Amino acid sequence: MSVFERIDRKIDNMSAMLARFGIDPSEFARQRLGTLFASSMRACQSCPSGDICGGWLEHAGERIDRVPEFCPNGRRFEKAKALMNATRISN
Repeated sequence: MSVFERIDRKIDNMSAMLARFGIDPSEFARQRLGTLFASSMRACQSCPSGDICGGWLEHAGERIDRVPEFCPNGRRFEKAKALMNATRISN
């Protein structure tokens, strides 16, 4: 697998994880002027669990309540979901 294919796969994994956790990937990219997205992308790209993540996503349900322990973005995604929910409540 080429470097670009690995990057694409991890982007796909991150997008799928966000969606299943109930976060709109486009909205996530806009939060905090994109800083949360940028740090999440760096963490995902350097994560050694890309194959584990892909396999997990293949067998996970359409919706998840928690990000799996192996994901380095678990806390970031939880923060993003909380920010998204707070914005919805205040609007």
